[in-house]
Amino acid sequence: MIIATKKFEEGSLVARERAAGELVFLEENDNAVIGRMNAEVEGYDPSLYGGRRLECWLLLDDATSLWLLQTVGVPDEVRKKADVLATTAADLMAKTLLVRLPGRVSPFPPLDRRPIGRDSEVTVHLVLLGAGNLAEAVALNAALVAHYPNYCRDTRLRTRITLVSEDVSQMRDRLLQRYAHLFAHSYHRMLDLSDTHPVCHLHRPQYEGQRKDFVDVEWEFVKGDSRNGAVRQKLSEWAVSERQLLTVALCHADDGANLTEAVSLPQAVYDAQTPVFCHAEKADLLRLAQEGKAYGNVIAFNQEMADLGLLRVLKRMGQCVNYVYHHCFALEKGAPITAPAHIDVVRLDALWAEVPSLPKQYSNVFNAMTLGTKMHSLGHREEEMEKSEMDEGAGQAYYALSMDEVDVMTEVEHNRWSLEELMLGYRPMTDDEMRMVEEDVLQKKRLRDEKKVHYDLRAFDDLREDETGKNVNVYDMALTQAIPLIVKTCITD
Repeated sequence: MIIATKKFEEGSLVARERAAGELVFLEENDNAVIGRMNAEVEGYDPSLYGGRRLECWLLLDDATSLWLLQTVGVPDEVRKKADVLATTAADLMAKTLLVRLPGRVSPFPPLDRRPIGRDSEVTVHLVLLGAGNLAEAVALNAALVAHYPNYCRDTRLRTRITLVSEDVSQMRDRLLQRYAHLFAHSYHRMLDLSDTHPVCHLHRPQYEGQRKDFVDVEWEFVKGDSRNGAVRQKLSEWAVSERQLLTVALCHADDGANLTEAVSLPQAVYDAQTPVFCHAEKADLLRLAQEGKAYGNVIAFNQEMADLGLLRVLKRMGQCVNYVYHHCFALEKGAPITAPAHIDVVRLDALWAEVPSLPKQYSNVFNAMTLGTKMHSLGHREEEMEKSEMDEGAGQAYYALSMDEVDVMTEVEHNRWSLEELMLGYRPMTDDEMRMVEEDVLQKKRLRDEKKVHYDLRAFDDLREDETGKNVNVYDMALTQAIPLIVKTCITD
């Protein structure tokens, strides 16, 4: 069942879903979508359907609505009867742009166009021109996927997300309000180019100098536009830099403004073949501009490309992530922590229903969003996976992870998880709270569940034991070991 706002009727997504046999309800706004969900769930009796919950996809308009569902969730009486997952048009477009599904060809170059290994000095840099829901969605989804091994060696090698707009101050304030804990523990800077003498205002993480850095994404907010000389100079420098992989995304609400910028960026951006993602619901003029090949690096994206099928695959992969975590958590103290030998797909839905909240389900989906990126960081190529689909023996290299690779990506997974948890509204413990847990480990769960205060939000090499007596890094290790198994279960089987 799909419950969407009427704005989705403008595109082809709803028509495709109806043609596939999905039951679709169209409502006036996000409040009406939630009201319809409550009404449908109230009248649903799982016992009449073999105990199966009602699958419910919510297609919302506003970023605040999605943020509330991701951080607060739905009431228990809804969760027990319905399997809910929500998105917006902007969020779905952002995932289409940025998520790298193993074995799936995307028209959009990944942020890490070259594998970024532990010894690399290269960082990813995403520059967004524009403000509003789309720019916010692309920025947040980039923060969820762009995690690389070289940060583990040198914490200065962070992914950078730069937002440029005349309205960036309002966007910055909105993000800092919604994602207070993420930005409290991240480096972010603000620069107003309208000032006579612009000054960079830098925010440093709350525990800088007291605890090791553990957030591998930094943020930059620039009040200005692509006509500003300083912005153009920086874009030119970033485009030719050997130390960063630049991607530009044009996310203005006005498609005309996006098209204008797409063909008037600094020449260095085109010469370097820097990917430029241009939002354009009608891309005929852009295709005309591309005929001369001068703008071959400009790639249009729009709501027509947004496909709920991507979210379905990510949900299935998230269920497998949850399966692996459940397997590891159930092992006895002292038992070797390894990924399961296989995934029992019959149990996936039942274990998914046991996940205690919608935010925790999103946590598993966010993990799934990075599996392709992790394989790419290790140098595993999609061509190897394509071979594996034709010849079971030919693609073994794609599915094999060495112990060294597992060790590297285990730390990357912890860094990814840390950012995700901050985004979902959790915060690290104060010194007093940590002492409380060290005196009584059972306080860890109470503080996490009641106050969203997480003992494990810390640097990887400072992780401790949980209530089962295991060092929590073993879960990251098992989830890393399980990447090929999850990919094989959800993508190729």
